[in-house]
Amino acid sequence: MLCANLKTNVMLTIKPVEEIINKLLSKSQLRRNFPKALNFPFDQLYSDITTQIKTTEISSECILLDSVEAFIETKEASDTDYWAENYTIDDIAKFWIFGRNGQGDLWLFDNESKVYFYDHNMEQMCKNNFVELNLNFEKWLQFADLNNQFDDIYETENEITEQQKAEYKEKLNEVSSILLTKYPFEI
Repeated sequence: MLCANLKTNVMLTIKPVEEIINKLLSKSQLRRNFPKALNFPFDQLYSDITTQIKTTEISSECILLDSVEAFIETKEASDTDYWAENYTIDDIAKFWIFGRNGQGDLWLFDNESKVYFYDHNMEQMCKNNFVELNLNFEKWLQFADLNNQFDDIYETENEITEQQKAEYKEKLNEVSSILLTKYPFEI
């Protein structure tokens, strides 16, 4: 009976961004800056974190790339062959790859700091094939941490109850009102 109570008492929390940042930076490395010639309007929080960490798996679906790896990934993906025909170099330069998951999907943001998810099974890259989740980088960190908590429940208990799924969905809705309807992964 005690095990059953443990399953229903697990609480998911949307942690303050500062707490998530402190956890990420607790293993910080030497500072590695972006190339000086790079002209992308990075969110300051993003720049502060990714220049101080190694690539980090926050959750199974959210791997935050360090500044060097993000630069390399974005540069490789800027080849026009990856993009829809009508995309110019200037159109492509409006997007930055900052993360991925283990299945080859990408997390990007645009030059206005909107976060997008790109499923690699979609055809060529273009804004129409990106899922906009009404997140900025700060909210994405909370989303990634919430996914980590959900991953931990599954790893600990080997199953997810309907109550836990409902709580998870409720928390996703708190992070972004459209996140649940456009969530790119099966719950």
